[in-house]
Amino acid sequence: MKVKATPADFIVEEEGGRPLSDRPLPYAVFELTKTSWDTFDLLDLLSRTWGIPRDRISLGGIKDRHGRTAQRISVRGLPGKPASIREKNFTASFLGWSDAPISARDIRGNRFRITLRDLTAAEAALIASNAAEAARDGFPNYFDTQRFGSARHGAGFMGKEIFLGRREKALRLYFTPSKHDDRKTRALKSCVLENWAHWEKCAGLGFGEYGRVLACLAEHRGAYHRALERIDRRFLVFVLNAYQSFLFNSLLSRWLSEIGAESGMTLVPLRSPFGVLHLYHALPAQAAEAVMTAVLPVPGHDTACEDPRIRRLLDEVLREEEIGLSDLRVRQMSRIRVGGVDRRAVAVPEDLAVSAASADELYPKRQKVSLSFFLPRGCYATLLIKRLLLAPVR
Repeated sequence: MKVKATPADFIVEEEGGRPLSDRPLPYAVFELTKTSWDTFDLLDLLSRTWGIPRDRISLGGIKDRHGRTAQRISVRGLPGKPASIREKNFTASFLGWSDAPISARDIRGNRFRITLRDLTAAEAALIASNAAEAARDGFPNYFDTQRFGSARHGAGFMGKEIFLGRREKALRLYFTPSKHDDRKTRALKSCVLENWAHWEKCAGLGFGEYGRVLACLAEHRGAYHRALERIDRRFLVFVLNAYQSFLFNSLLSRWLSEIGAESGMTLVPLRSPFGVLHLYHALPAQAAEAVMTAVLPVPGHDTACEDPRIRRLLDEVLREEEIGLSDLRVRQMSRIRVGGVDRRAVAVPEDLAVSAASADELYPKRQKVSLSFFLPRGCYATLLIKRLLLAPVR
């Protein structure tokens, strides 16, 4: 099965947004559509194009680079009526003005149109047969692997090292090459790791934010804390939240295991680079209401668990990670604030529609299926796809 074989196979449109004005206000609002762009790289380009610091650009969420996505962004401090920007792989179309920046709170969710390719006839039939259960009972609301960014290359969580105050190790992870890096970025990162503490040997390779961090390290030897503060605040928050998301996934998987054992719910293990996640086919009647309405913490220093089961399981997760709730606070970095939040245990797709299977023009003798649905903010379409392909339990 192939997801995102072409950008048009994975279309995401953000829904929601604050009302806009025709008269100038502090924030210009654009609709940003992009294909094959990393969100942070595109924000860098836009900040240079507009001649403003990147922290003046706000958005509600990070969108996948492998697909065609549409979302709103706001920009503070643009003079006059801003012109729209149209390039080959992105457009920024001016919509109007707002008195406040776009944030996650403005987004209700995302509408998806996805084409799954290279399917066998059995896989296409499985998707069709699973759709009704998935629409009724949803799926566990894990964070999927794309949430974990730089940790995907297996070296560890940069966010965890920042939480624990290990600044040098966090920077090593920042400069660890990933399979998603382009050749230029990979060359710079490899040079930095091979010549750690001899920053001058890589000075000629520096560019963008990496260059600013490298220059700081060269000028202030051993000032790893100062170098970290040269990194865009939103990226730092992203890697911190990624580690919190990993803790949530571990907690939800354990919680479902216990609920399943008590209710007779059959769970199917899904192996990922970040542990085993448990999925279900259908919720037993005696467990359905509890599971569908349950809320679990994405842990932070301010998390308080009233449910004794959830607190016990969270303590187990933290103990295995050798970290405590009190550690999930960023110290001595005044511009970074992260806390705990609550997250529903189950995500339920709205308006789920599955097309009939048809011949796949890209993969001979294979089939394709189209999906359309809406998911609340923060839920992952790729997990719904995994649920739809879940084989029957024998």
